[in-house]
Amino acid sequence: MVAKLQGVRFDQVYTDNSEGAEFDTDGDGTATQEDEFVSFTNDSGDPIDISGWQIWSQGRGANAPDSAREGHFHTFPSGTVLQPGQTLYVINEITGPPPAWAQEASQGGVESGAGGNSTNIMTEGNTGQPDSLALVDPSSGEYIVFNMDAGPPRVASQPSFPGTTNIGTVDGQSVQDDQAAGSSYQYDSGAGRYTYSKTFVPCFAAGTRIATPDGPRLVEHLRAGDLVLTRDHGARPLRMVLARTAIFDPRPSDGADADRDKPIEVKPGTLGHGLPERMLILSPNHRILVTDAAGREVLVPAKALTGYPGIRRRRGTRQVRYLHLVLARHEIILAEGAATESYLAGDHAMAAALPGLRHALATLPGPLPDKPARPIFGAAAARRMLAARAIGKVLAPPPKHATLAPGIKRQEDYVQWASSTF
Repeated sequence: MVAKLQGVRFDQVYTDNSEGAEFDTDGDGTATQEDEFVSFTNDSGDPIDISGWQIWSQGRGANAPDSAREGHFHTFPSGTVLQPGQTLYVINEITGPPPAWAQEASQGGVESGAGGNSTNIMTEGNTGQPDSLALVDPSSGEYIVFNMDAGPPRVASQPSFPGTTNIGTVDGQSVQDDQAAGSSYQYDSGAGRYTYSKTFVPCFAAGTRIATPDGPRLVEHLRAGDLVLTRDHGARPLRMVLARTAIFDPRPSDGADADRDKPIEVKPGTLGHGLPERMLILSPNHRILVTDAAGREVLVPAKALTGYPGIRRRRGTRQVRYLHLVLARHEIILAEGAATESYLAGDHAMAAALPGLRHALATLPGPLPDKPARPIFGAAAARRMLAARAIGKVLAPPPKHATLAPGIKRQEDYVQWASSTF
């Protein structure tokens, strides 16, 4: 069963377990009970203001290394609005500023270590133990429950619990009884039910801002039909938004480099003119627009630029979620202000694509975007250019439209001009 509170459902639940925490949610390099989280998704077609809503916990599972913090766990602060399709994570403890896709639990705190009275969300969901989470709207008294107890949920028995009417319960116990390290309860939108598998969070690609006629928008908020700004053809509608999760084996069975598919990090300002405006995370083969020494625009894979100051491979990454934007043509788009590419369904990309991705693309009517918007350099050729200082500048010049307004010399200016033109 999928329980919804005004269109908001449980998306993923990652809690404590008898084997200890095994997933570094906030990316601080350490996996502890601080990394526990619960996430929620707006399944409606309208924005939903969840300011003041609360998360409550009841957890007494057996054999967990810590006892849970029962009762009130989090209150969503004023201004918390979930856009259609948006997922928001609430993490027990976050090191550093929270990312755009997450909040730190308002009633959480530093993990005290195994055996202490910790602040983890709950324990392990063991049969016969009262383990459940509730999302509550105190203004209406309505709430929904994610229950991992074989019996009825008992979270409403907590002192000062603000809910009065349970409008839906997810039977998590039937999905998975005793939890395993590094796994979570997850909603499968295709099957319309919950599953139990390896934990993931959109901690890299999600949160990237894409230039649109209405200003920058988070990539995870974009849907088919939304307009994005392209370098060559102005505002163009998305045909499809694709997502995939990559899990990295520290010891690949084929003997390959364990880091070969890990994401590339581009620090703010690395590409010139203050771009990207924020940290930009790309898959290794995602291409960036550059100019060669002769001023010609070419596309090079991000992994080829790891020798450039401010660009590195994130070797500590264990799991990452990538999103791809598919348009009618292969286009140059702006991600955090930097010139990158939309999805190119070329021979290499299609051969490497997972079956689910190929199936999704096959549902699109008409031809796929298989002709590159610019000449493409492979990684080896791009590295030779970099070594020979043959890359004139990493940030390519502004678009050469016949209608380009006078004085447009930078991509930042182009974003402002295009936003008011298309």
